[in-house]
Amino acid sequence: MSTETVLREKLATCTRIFAMQEMLGLFGHISVFDPVTKRVYMSPAMGFDKAEVTPDDIVVGHLDGKVLESNQRFALEWPIHMALHGTRQDAIAVAHLHAPYATLFSVSKEAFRPITLQGTHFAGGLPIYHEPQLVTTMDMGRNLAKAMGDRPAIFMKGHGIALAARSVEEMLYSALILEDEATKHVQASSLGEFHCFGVDDAEKFNGAAKFADRGVRCWNYYCKLEHRWNRQPGTGKSPFV
Repeated sequence: MSTETVLREKLATCTRIFAMQEMLGLFGHISVFDPVTKRVYMSPAMGFDKAEVTPDDIVVGHLDGKVLESNQRFALEWPIHMALHGTRQDAIAVAHLHAPYATLFSVSKEAFRPITLQGTHFAGGLPIYHEPQLVTTMDMGRNLAKAMGDRPAIFMKGHGIALAARSVEEMLYSALILEDEATKHVQASSLGEFHCFGVDDAEKFNGAAKFADRGVRCWNYYCKLEHRWNRQPGTGKSPFV
């Protein structure tokens, strides 16, 4: 099986899983970069039913935003992906999501802090991209990448999140962790003060050592759930606990 076939199938599957988890809908897109061919594979743009994406629906092009097939187009905010793919070696997979709870932290004055062991992946907090505009040019994309630095994700003010990972599997796992952390953070706020994890705690837990393996296991689990999903909105979401 060719690398292109594998990447198309994997990205299509991941798109459907995010749709099942109600993290991709009318808006949002994900991509994967092949460092050998320098090609970028991206999920379909706004309006496409993400629950029905197949490998043939994946858009393929280059880091300059040009697509290989004239009848296709990248999502409007393709510079988010190209800037991260082009500037970070670890940004093999990139997601731009409007995940409901994570997006709340793009407008909250309360800083995001992880509260579970899995969430220590984001220990040290996450930056915010403050520009109140869609990222539609490479200059904007590079500004976002600069603001994100070497962090695994960034909140986009009043907009959503951008996230980078070393593989599609890790992208899925990381995004699910972030949304789960944000959800639990909002829920725990009703209890008053609560404990959060910092960098020292993350070093003790050392989740990075097994992150790739956990990402694969998460991927396999959600692939099975997606396989039997009936594709109807609001019917397949599985808690990440």
